[in-house]
Amino acid sequence: MTARWLRSLRLSLAALILPLAGCFETAPLTEAATRGLMPASGPSEVTVLRGAVRVAGPAGYCIDVEATTESDIEAFVLLVRCRMTLRPTPVLSATVTGLQTDGTPDMFRSLPEFMRSTPGRAQLSRSGDPRDVEVLEATYADGAVWLLIRDEGNPSSFDETYWRAILPVAGRVMTLAVLAAADHPFERDSGLGILQTFVRRMYAVNAQG
Repeated sequence: MTARWLRSLRLSLAALILPLAGCFETAPLTEAATRGLMPASGPSEVTVLRGAVRVAGPAGYCIDVEATTESDIEAFVLLVRCRMTLRPTPVLSATVTGLQTDGTPDMFRSLPEFMRSTPGRAQLSRSGDPRDVEVLEATYADGAVWLLIRDEGNPSSFDETYWRAILPVAGRVMTLAVLAAADHPFERDSGLGILQTFVRRMYAVNAQG
């Protein structure tokens, strides 16, 4: 493993993660939290980036149309429960980038170590400050990177600790997240289970097209 190869890998990782910066998600999350995360009456599925990617959550989740934002190179989609429940339930988010990938696992396998670094934590941070972020867990499994993160920059309505996955879907790099209400944090395995279901759903709906 040469020094040149390592430098090339770091540059490639930085290029891969750059569009996934947590700060891109801060404004729509904050806006949604400010108006109240009520059940959504939106559709169960939406297409983004000129129809390149379909976004859908697990059963019972709908698209919060007001919180969905899109540019030429990336899209953010918020999903909330379609119906009121007895206690606050986690909300889900999908950030889809214009960065194309063939899904080669080598690059994704290298991400867990990078995400623990200062540049990696800066990209995850809602504020852009790596000091706000602690990566509690970072693993690669089943073609995706699984991250348990504590971010002091999360909007105050949400718990600081949340789950995130980075994965290739429909030839694009995307990140999925599960966020709990600040006054109803989820247990580790519960949050991971929801994220795993979200990931499977995303693979399934995009395989259909």
